Amino acid sequence: MNQGKTGMRTSVHDTILRSRYRFMVHEKRTLLSYLDLGQIKTVAQVLSKLEDDSFSLHYPFSFADLHLQAYPEISAIYNALDFGMQCQVLDRAAEYGKEGICEALVAVDYQTGLTSIVALGKNQEELEQRALSYLEDPLVNTLIDEPSEKELFELLEYVHTSLLKGESTKRRYACHRVACSDEFFLSHLFSTLIDVPFTLTWGMEKDSEGRAIPTYVTDENV
Repeated sequence: MNQGKTGMRTSVHDTILRSRYRFMVHEKRTLLSYLDLGQIKTVAQVLSKLEDDSFSLHYPFSFADLHLQAYPEISAIYNALDFGMQCQVLDRAAEYGKEGICEALVAVDYQTGLTSIVALGKNQEELEQRALSYLEDPLVNTLIDEPSEKELFELLEYVHTSLLKGESTKRRYACHRVACSDEFFLSHLFSTLIDVPFTLTWGMEKDSEGRAIPTYVTDENV
């Protein structure tokens, strides 16, 4: 019994540590203010040729010197970045280089019009896994004040339940896979998504409940 409790505490502690590390490394800074989209694509192509256990993936500060000799401009920019931003470049470029289109998993409350992005990724499984990880993150949970943000709390609670059960449980809510711009994907991947400003474009198509379906996500100022 004591071992079970110890194991549970360790698991929670590890989750918090991973969460803190992610917040530290992927804090809100605009990646595309350092490297443009074409340069990120180049980094993604270089990364696609490396083994998963490549030395430079464990020690990001070595990446430019080992792998960007053919791209001196990118190498110079990368080497001038601090460790956190170097991690962001590699982590986000690796995801960006995967097959598929950039997508957001968007939760919608059709009664109030409230929307919230709960994950970014390139396939259904990835989106759902990241959404669950995000919604179960202890640090994310502390950012939502249930009494004053009751509608948001209930929307995210619904998403969490429906993902765990694999089915929708209330007609008021829905969760849609929505294409997003490359810029939005790279700017907000792995970030805290609750307060990310975004614009949602709605199409003419309806879902099985006769509700409008969102079709595209961009940054709010686009």
